[in-house]
Amino acid sequence: MYKNPMATLSDSLDSLDQLIMVEIWTYLSFFFWYRRVVKWLLHFGTGSCELQRICYKAQYGAPRTSQVEYSLRNSKIQALKELPDKQNADISQAVQMIMSTKKIDIGKEKVFYDNMSVCLKQICGYTDLIKTINEYRKERYNSDNKDHEKKLLKLWELMMPGTKLENRITSQWGDIGFQGKDPMTDFRGMGMLGMDNLLYFASNHTSAARKVLSNSHHPSYGYSYAIVGINITGMAFRLLEDGSLRNHFYNCKHDKPSPTDFHEVYCYLLYEFNSFWMIEKPASVMEFNKYKDLFEEKIGRMLKDTNVRLILKHSTIDQMGSLTSLNSLDTHF
Repeated sequence: MYKNPMATLSDSLDSLDQLIMVEIWTYLSFFFWYRRVVKWLLHFGTGSCELQRICYKAQYGAPRTSQVEYSLRNSKIQALKELPDKQNADISQAVQMIMSTKKIDIGKEKVFYDNMSVCLKQICGYTDLIKTINEYRKERYNSDNKDHEKKLLKLWELMMPGTKLENRITSQWGDIGFQGKDPMTDFRGMGMLGMDNLLYFASNHTSAARKVLSNSHHPSYGYSYAIVGINITGMAFRLLEDGSLRNHFYNCKHDKPSPTDFHEVYCYLLYEFNSFWMIEKPASVMEFNKYKDLFEEKIGRMLKDTNVRLILKHSTIDQMGSLTSLNSLDTHF
């Protein structure tokens, strides 16, 4: 009896898929069973729960906080499992709930209480930061909004000192990298988050911002400063939203991260992308997406290091082409 070879191949692939799924399920079942057995043995041997062991033994910062977060997310107790994603969490109440659930004596475990409080401020604060930054992103630039317009004009003054803006609608905006005569249209993708990031960089790292703008005018490797800056805002938001920035914030903040902390990450990314671009010497600006993706991949790998800190250091700005050159980035991987 004739059998369609394609049908036979399809049946074989289905069987293979089923076998793979069984193997994966078996592995995961064993992993979680093994983890629970190890936790029980450690608890029995030390008299302390997993969270206590982490808070007392793990290094401060991302090494400790990321372990606490992992433990909570994999807890069998639903209230603990949901805690990392809880918005506007009452930290004191949350720590007391953990200690009560784990039967930890609050009177005798002051160090645990303090360490866990810091970890929860960082973990829950990260969740709150995503919500706050996303709200900025959703706010559309409105030329009828006086505050929005003041920010835009302030950006011009900081980036182009001594050069008067002839009109609000003018091709002069191209000098700082906007596409058309009215910058409002360029903020559609990232809203006021794109505006606030550009202005923060210009206001708080003025010499660095002007250096990047100057590089963007390079005769061979130039690019549109503002447009690239808005794209880097998109990159920073993706890294925040997918959790990649957790290690950085866990290392840099004893408390919950703020929008200012996010702006600082943006400044680092824009400054370093400019250096990366100049080192790579793209054939044309049409290769922007290729090099943006490559840079984002490298930053993503760097952020997996539990000791990572993305810090723009003012003292080296005028002495070095980049704080994190392509070669030094590679040393992290």
